[in-house]
Amino acid sequence: MEPHEYQTLYELEESYWWYVARRRLVKEMLERACGNGAGRVLLDIGCGTGANARALEGLGTVLLADASERALQFCRTRGLRHTVASLSEQMGLRTESLDVVTALDVLEHVDRDVEAMREILRVLKPGGILLATVPAFGFLWSEHDEALHHRRRYTMWELRNKLSVAGFETVRSTYFITALFLPILVMRVWQGMVKKNVEPKTSHVILPRWMNRLIEGILDVERVVCRKINLPVGVSIVAVARKPAG
Repeated sequence: MEPHEYQTLYELEESYWWYVARRRLVKEMLERACGNGAGRVLLDIGCGTGANARALEGLGTVLLADASERALQFCRTRGLRHTVASLSEQMGLRTESLDVVTALDVLEHVDRDVEAMREILRVLKPGGILLATVPAFGFLWSEHDEALHHRRRYTMWELRNKLSVAGFETVRSTYFITALFLPILVMRVWQGMVKKNVEPKTSHVILPRWMNRLIEGILDVERVVCRKINLPVGVSIVAVARKPAG
């Protein structure tokens, strides 16, 4: 991620519809996968500026890891203290020491994503949970991905296959942000046609508060639908995978 983007993330992460909707979905899926539990230890790898970790504090003790010291500084500004500078491919944590790992839009940043998944598998206890979100579909690639230093976007099949190769059992996976798929596709194509920036920039569109809340409401409905079915298309993918108990 470009260094100046951390300031933008810090300012938007608690209110912008994208982050709010993803955070609500992640928390709900984790609660359904493993419930609440005293003594549980969670790691938010690639934690960004910490809003997601703050939301997960009710599920156990949350540790935060990121390769960027600037990101960890923003986490500490939020009052989060359990931080560690760490690459997702080499976390430096004890084997089988964690109950849950979240990797929220992290794997697309890593050159060797299967290696990162294997490292996550190593630090999880048998039966431990990985919840990962990644951007979907290569044809949605845009300046936004370049500004965030993405290496790839995924299909559902690719993500599930890589999790299996790494040693995980996929419990649940679905596309998400389906309702906005076509508008975002059109916007990304248009941005590519009229691109004038020398340096890539993220495509956060700051909306009026009422419109931001409206989109949050639409995605809340989508989240309820996700409880029953896997959505066939979307801008993002969310997957819950388990380390085999054996």
